[in-house]
Amino acid sequence: MSKNRLSRRTKARRRAVDTVYEANLKGLDEDPEDLRQLVAERRQLSTAQTTLPDYSAEIVNGVADRLFDIDMTLSQYSKDWALDRMPKPDLAILRCAVWEILYNDDVPWKIAVDEAVGTARAISTPDSPAFINAVLDAIGHASETG
Repeated sequence: MSKNRLSRRTKARRRAVDTVYEANLKGLDEDPEDLRQLVAERRQLSTAQTTLPDYSAEIVNGVADRLFDIDMTLSQYSKDWALDRMPKPDLAILRCAVWEILYNDDVPWKIAVDEAVGTARAISTPDSPAFINAVLDAIGHASETG
């Protein structure tokens, strides 16, 4: 695979981030049921975009299922940054990555961190990759110790 082609799983992660970001912009990220409904809509074929891949839906539904816990974890580890003050793309990236780190045993946490940092490089501010890396690295290390 060439360097600039993204793996299927990376693309699925980015679609999950896009969906969580969309939910945030539309105010659908307060109620997990609204987030699940958005996933259901994105799973339908439309002329606007391809259907949401299975792994994307798994991530977003996982974020919906654990939204309160994920946001509490982010609040604890994102020192000096209230969630409502973060750039919205960063919040979406962090929510998806925290779900992978804490609730998806199939993904080593360091891979989830690397993927999140790569997504931040692609879609967010120049400062975002370092911030996201620091927050997720702390969460990943804490998850190892239990």
